[in-house]
Amino acid sequence: MAEIKAVVVDVDGTLTDRNKVMFVSAVEALRKVQDKGTIVSVVTGNVLPVALGISTYVGLRGPIIAENGGMVCYQEKIYQLFDGELPWKAYEHLRTVMPVERLFTDNWRKTEVGLKRSNDLDKVLEALKGWDLNIEATGFAIHIMNKGHGKIAGVRKMAEIMGLKIEEIAAFGDSDNDVCTLSQCGYGVAVANASEAAKKAAKYVASKPHADGVIEGLELLGLL
Repeated sequence: MAEIKAVVVDVDGTLTDRNKVMFVSAVEALRKVQDKGTIVSVVTGNVLPVALGISTYVGLRGPIIAENGGMVCYQEKIYQLFDGELPWKAYEHLRTVMPVERLFTDNWRKTEVGLKRSNDLDKVLEALKGWDLNIEATGFAIHIMNKGHGKIAGVRKMAEIMGLKIEEIAAFGDSDNDVCTLSQCGYGVAVANASEAAKKAAKYVASKPHADGVIEGLELLGLL
């Protein structure tokens, strides 16, 4: 395994509990890892303003990866990797065939469409069959994205910005939208509450859930 020089960590369900409450232990652990010289970044399906706020107030200095890799921000420079035109058209089509609700945070979303998780995923998939889209569900949302849009795209942009190889990055996550980072980064850690797909994609499945699982993985990698 290559030396791990950076960590990318999902937020909802990984650093937080099911109610999206951040664990203080996670904040302290990530700051310690960063203080030892490892780059630490959040990689989230949430919108950039929210991700920026989380990263800033947690005290992280690495690039911010938002909208499932669609938006990357570093030192106040924003990189938009995808556009939301086709996902928006798909949403407009969905509205004609079924009741559907978007996330409140879609007021600030640029590269994808985020639906409330209470929407019927099977019906969404059926209605959008044949569309050239990537549709991923988490415990918190259903994301409608362009093909090729995923968290790993944002992580690769982060690596480019920081002069890293993807093999030098460790990823932490819990949901299906973390599968690409868990499987393609140098080392992937799924927390104990992760989806089955996330667990299968990871190199290591923590015995503990949420922040405790992140801390377990950081200790395993010798970063704490």
